[in-house]
Amino acid sequence: MATTPRQPSLKEGGYRDETSSFGDFNNLARFFATKKLRYSLTSPPLIKDVPEGEFILDKTLNRVYVQVNGILKYWALT
Repeated sequence: MATTPRQPSLKEGGYRDETSSFGDFNNLARFFATKKLRYSLTSPPLIKDVPEGEFILDKTLNRVYVQVNGILKYWALT
C-alpha cells in the first residue's frame, strides 16, 4: 500500500529555544539583532572571554571570534 508523502513541518524557534532550533531566518535574525560586536582585550581572545553567541573582533589579527557549543571559532577578515 503506497502512502502519500507529507509536507515537512519545521520546528519553530525563538528566544526560549536553543539557537540551533530556529525554523526560519526571521527568528534567527531577531536573535542576532540583540548581539553586539565587541573588541578583544587579548590577542587572540581566550574562550572564557567570549560569551556563547557573542561576536568578538580581534583588531590585531583581523579575525572575528564566536563561541558555539563551547568551541571557539573564528573567520579572518581580508
